[in-house]
Amino acid sequence: MVQTQIRQRRTRVQWQALVTAYEASGETLRGFCARHGLAVSTFRHWLRRLEQTAAVSPAPPPPSLAARLVPVEVLDEPILGSGVIVLAGGGVRIEVMPGFDAATLTRVLATLGRGA
Repeated sequence: MVQTQIRQRRTRVQWQALVTAYEASGETLRGFCARHGLAVSTFRHWLRRLEQTAAVSPAPPPPSLAARLVPVEVLDEPILGSGVIVLAGGGVRIEVMPGFDAATLTRVLATLGRGA
């Protein structure tokens, strides 16, 4: 019996998150693609496409600083694992531990930014 692999269609936002994660990862292109189950040729296509779009369209204006600043609480006691914990408004708590997956964190932050 031959199994066929179902292709996952990704949105432009998802590809941008993957490209951002790749650039931050320090991995080789082939290594990153293998770890994420991506075809190298498809990933290269999106790298070029997003690069061309960024070169053609002007960057959006930066959001106001007031919209980006949030109160933080600094804990005195050390936390096991030496990770980072972000406590955001509305009871949102994000823990990032050493060795985290940057693509997943990017998707979580994008989702929180949309208010979903």
